[in-house]
Amino acid sequence: MFLISALSLQMAPALPADENGTINLSLVQAVEHAITFNAEIQSARADIDIAKNQIREIMATGLPQVNASVGYQYYFEIPTSLVPAEFFGGQPGEFAEIQFGTEQSLNASATISQMVFDGSYIVGLRAARIYRELAEQNTERSEMDVSNSVSETYFVALLSRDNIDIVSLNIENLRQRLAETEKISEAGFTDPINADQLKLSVSNMENTLKNLERQYELTLNLLKFQSGIDMDRNIELSDSLVPLFNRMVMESDAGEFRYENHIDYRIMLSQKNMNMMNLRREQSFYLPSLSLTYTYQQMAMRNEFNFQDSDRPWFPSSFLAVNLSIPVFSSGFRSARVQQARIEVDKSEIAARQLAESLRLQLGEARLQLNAALDQYRSERENLDLAERILERTVIMHKEGMASSLELTQANDQMLATRANFYNAMFEFITAKNNLDKARGL
Repeated sequence: MFLISALSLQMAPALPADENGTINLSLVQAVEHAITFNAEIQSARADIDIAKNQIREIMATGLPQVNASVGYQYYFEIPTSLVPAEFFGGQPGEFAEIQFGTEQSLNASATISQMVFDGSYIVGLRAARIYRELAEQNTERSEMDVSNSVSETYFVALLSRDNIDIVSLNIENLRQRLAETEKISEAGFTDPINADQLKLSVSNMENTLKNLERQYELTLNLLKFQSGIDMDRNIELSDSLVPLFNRMVMESDAGEFRYENHIDYRIMLSQKNMNMMNLRREQSFYLPSLSLTYTYQQMAMRNEFNFQDSDRPWFPSSFLAVNLSIPVFSSGFRSARVQQARIEVDKSEIAARQLAESLRLQLGEARLQLNAALDQYRSERENLDLAERILERTVIMHKEGMASSLELTQANDQMLATRANFYNAMFEFITAKNNLDKARGL
């Protein structure tokens, strides 16, 4: 993120506006506002909150769990059991029908359970923390991408605005030449075709100006969208193109590069750690798990609904349960899953080494592209100076009658084409600078 490395981007201040409600927006303000209000970044921050709550969720599974329940039963017909009749003095081989219980019963219980040991719990807690770290890194990368996009769009808008100013000034100069040529033509000192030639040039330039104004408006709308600014608000760019661009040139390729600090490499390491945690999780299923459960309950049995009667008895019961689960044999199921997880870890190690080499390669290519773009910019700047001198000389010659309107038009078109190449070279440099920042992880 160029031009903003020394700024704190925690909160974006209120954007200044004039009496008409127009926002005066600098590049730094646009980036700050985007860091706070861009939808992509807000979504990434939501993932961090989700990760934090996942940690709380996993931690809670290892803490005591308390549950309470109340159950009511009403028997329209009490179940009947058959018992040998000889128990009650009957004939052997016969059965007596006996009904046990009451028509109504109410049961209230409370259960406390506590995990004592579970290997997957420990691994899951560590994995959740790595997931939170991964979410934070993804947010950091989103902030970098959005900052670069906003900066690039801001410069495109500045280029469009400056181009509009140049074309507008050019139209005014052509109109002045046209007025002078028409007077000379009316006096009979030049062919009317020279005035017609200038009229055509003015008309073409006016159409060009309209297209540039529409392009500028579209670019401003894109900038508002990227920066999280209401599309109904009007904005004006407060920075100037040349000082901002010169600052970019001075700051290009500053600082050293360490691939270990690159955001993509750090994300890759976090993903590798996640794979390692998955391997540990699969291995933990070979370990036993131990848990405790204590339950206390009270039961009341009535033939009438008088459970609120404190004189009638309630029958308590309680028990403590210890559950030890020992994995014995899974026919190779657990072993297969462990092997799959181990292969994923090996793959992530290979990917990390490959990414380190790729980052070095990208940095070298980005530096070459930046140098090439800078050379092209300097060349186009010299060409522009030359085209402007040619135009100035042609204007003087046209005033003195030594150059035709066609030659003036050609010199003007040549200057505009050279200026377009100059602006394109500036944009190519901005893009190359952006790519270099990305390659360096800035």
